[in-house]
Amino acid sequence: MRFLKNLFLIFLVIFLSSSLVRNIIAYQKRIDFFQKFKALVEKEKKRKLVLKTQILKKTDPYEVEKTIRNKLNLTQPDELAVILPLPTPTPVPVTPTPPPNWRRWWEIFFKQN
Repeated sequence: MRFLKNLFLIFLVIFLSSSLVRNIIAYQKRIDFFQKFKALVEKEKKRKLVLKTQILKKTDPYEVEKTIRNKLNLTQPDELAVILPLPTPTPVPVTPTPPPNWRRWWEIFFKQN
């Protein structure tokens, strides 16, 4: 009788410990999923804020006017547009490189006149 009691107690401890280990592993997986999901939510909140800022910027009348003036080159009525030509680059005169010193001495001493 004592043997059966001990055997039952051992099986009960093994069953409970294996159940505990499975629950701990499942809990860790859920925690990892929660942390990843939380990071994703924070990232999307930041993205949403950036997009809302861009929407406000694009619908602002001053920004629209600035875009029309700068990118489309349009003017308002009774406005005069002044267009400046691009500056032309000034040509740099090309100076020939002087011959090396040994060549100059060679020409001085051995030049055929």
